[in-house]
Amino acid sequence: MRCIVVDDEPTARLHLRLLLEQWGRVDEAENAAVALEQIREAVKANDPYGLVCIDLTMPGPDGIEAIAMIRDVDLYMRKGQHTGIVIVSASQDTKDVLGALRNHADDYLVKPVTPAKLAETLGRITTGHGGGGA
Repeated sequence: MRCIVVDDEPTARLHLRLLLEQWGRVDEAENAAVALEQIREAVKANDPYGLVCIDLTMPGPDGIEAIAMIRDVDLYMRKGQHTGIVIVSASQDTKDVLGALRNHADDYLVKPVTPAKLAETLGRITTGHGGGGA
């Protein structure tokens, strides 16, 4: 599976990238605007991302705004095919978790992400049972 990690903190990106590499190719982006360009280019190259792990709070479009943009790519460029989206945040606030899930994130992980929690989340997403992984 091809993945992209989107976070404005380089250390957070590196940590998640290292955890994800066992599942496939992993790219990084420092913000949602850069990630959206990479996501669109991947679709155009017929090599779309299967998973986007994105921080909730970043400068520019935040994680919630990025979800809507990624779902637009799914709808208009990918003809309705689904990209897995996991919000990865330090926030454990119920409002943030529910907000992400209501806005069509597939799951929500609290930093720091452990290998076991990531594997559990990816298992749910790849079997079509996303949601509720705070």
